[in-house]
Amino acid sequence: MSKSSEFVDTGSLDWRETPSRGVHWKKLSYDRETGRSAVLIRFEPGAAYAAHRHPAGEEYYVLEGSLEDGGRTYGAGSYVYHPAGSAHSPSSKEGCVLFISLPGPIEPLG
Repeated sequence: MSKSSEFVDTGSLDWRETPSRGVHWKKLSYDRETGRSAVLIRFEPGAAYAAHRHPAGEEYYVLEGSLEDGGRTYGAGSYVYHPAGSAHSPSSKEGCVLFISLPGPIEPLG
C-alpha cells in the first residue's frame, strides 16, 4: 500500500496542553502502527517538561528561543539527536518552539 503526501497548516492548529505546565504541542503527523510522530512543542518562559525516556530515540530542531537540556543550552537553529534509550527533562528559561521527530512513543519517568 502506498501512502500519499501530507500537508498540515500548523497555523490553523490549536496548541494542546501537555501534562507539564507551560508546555504545549501541535500534532503534525502520527503513525498508529509504529508510534512514529512529528510535533511542534512550545515552552513558555520558565517551563519544564517532566522527566521521560525515548525508547526509540528523538530528534529536535529549535525554531525559536532556547532550550536547556542535559546541562547545555540550545538556541534557535540548533539540531539535537538523542539515541534510543535516552532520558531527560528539558526546560526553557526564555521560552522556545521546537520541531520534534519521534520514531516511537515516549515513556514518562517517576
